[in-house]
Amino acid sequence: MQTREYLENYWLLFLDFIKAFKDLKYCDIPLPLLANFYQYLDASVRKQLNSPDFKQHLTQSNLAAAQTQPAFEKWLEQFEKPLSTKPLKGKILLNFAYLRFTPNSYKHFDPNKTVIFAGWEKDYHHGIPVHCIKKYNPGVNKELNYYYNQTQKLFNKIKNHQVFGNKFFYDTFMQRLPNMIEGLAAVNNYFDKNDISCVIVGTTEDLISRILTLIAAKRGIPSICLQHGMLGGDEAYVPAFATIVGVFGNYEKTWYLEMGLPEERIAITGHPRFDDIFAVKHMSKNVFQKSFGLDPQKKTVLLLTQPYFTPLWERLLDILVTQTHLEIVIKPHPIELRKNRDVDSMAIYQKYAEKNQSIKVITQKDVVLNDFLANIDVVVTNLSTGGMEAVLFDKPLLLLTDVHFPFFDHINEFIFSDPKQLAEQIDSQAKISILNNNSKKIRRNFIQYAYPQKLSSPILLETVKRITNN
Repeated sequence: MQTREYLENYWLLFLDFIKAFKDLKYCDIPLPLLANFYQYLDASVRKQLNSPDFKQHLTQSNLAAAQTQPAFEKWLEQFEKPLSTKPLKGKILLNFAYLRFTPNSYKHFDPNKTVIFAGWEKDYHHGIPVHCIKKYNPGVNKELNYYYNQTQKLFNKIKNHQVFGNKFFYDTFMQRLPNMIEGLAAVNNYFDKNDISCVIVGTTEDLISRILTLIAAKRGIPSICLQHGMLGGDEAYVPAFATIVGVFGNYEKTWYLEMGLPEERIAITGHPRFDDIFAVKHMSKNVFQKSFGLDPQKKTVLLLTQPYFTPLWERLLDILVTQTHLEIVIKPHPIELRKNRDVDSMAIYQKYAEKNQSIKVITQKDVVLNDFLANIDVVVTNLSTGGMEAVLFDKPLLLLTDVHFPFFDHINEFIFSDPKQLAEQIDSQAKISILNNNSKKIRRNFIQYAYPQKLSSPILLETVKRITNN
């Protein structure tokens, strides 16, 4: 989690960048608004942002949390067209990238009133027509030279700036410039040729997703950005670019309000992918245990691991392997499954599995997390959305982390930084039963706060109707 000093300096720096490059526009959109800004900062700059001394490099010395979103709105409102009060004609556009819909999610959308916008070509996806962005690229090669030259002139003016004169910053922006121009041109061309009433994206960190919300705003078309995952890195969620941010629950709503986003732009929608917890049949326990070679006489503990916590997992596994009443299933985070990582956590997990029959490491990519959550007895994770999903399944949850994350404050008594103390909660079958019973009310109160709806899709569609006046 970033410090307040870091975040204030970060957003002030981003605002300075927008101001310095405000005249670099395409389709009336200032290109600096397309920067996924934290990705432009190397490790040395990020370290500097933690210091109060960094203020000397900024044009503004302070930014109250509640003024953060309004400070960016001053730039966004310059090209945004007011939303119509009349019913909007056109189809709902679902941007496929990072949307994280399941097959069941798409069933709620009328194929005659919906399109999927994607980077791949296919006639239909789960019965809904697909429009490929590649078909709408008008070709911008001739314009690119002009934008390269204009950008170079702007960088020359600020070559002595502490950050904008940084080679990494310069190289990153210049490398991404063609994608910005091509994306804006293609999306603008798409809207010229298709009637769209609302845009739904899974994030605005993704370039095309952000472009869709900005071009839509320029045309007076509302957009909804769903919550991609847990609100961990604050700089990834503010500024908000969409008309509406669709959040999991009250934690995120409160946070956005504190950042200065008006309440009418926040909707507690949940996310359609979690509807499957309640609306889709899961693998039976018998089939689950046979599929993964689990002893039905033992209690099954699911470890939803995450990168950067490997030493804690090692210490916990050293203890759990001595517990003969447990079957331990390790489901690594997708990042951990990637090759060439600095810390090979997979090798560590596999080492334990090779020496202990009670430990299973799941490396298959086609498995469904819900099938695991439906059939295990306890979930242990760090700071994962999977923790919230476990509670939606009404399963006992234990968190292993040495990082404070306020989202989980409502279940503080089940958070441990010491693996030994965590392991004591499940060191017998009787204790697991006690854990389950004693945490039921706390789990219920937590989920009412963190994810107060069961089904997201109907709420999302009602939100679409509201903002399109249909």
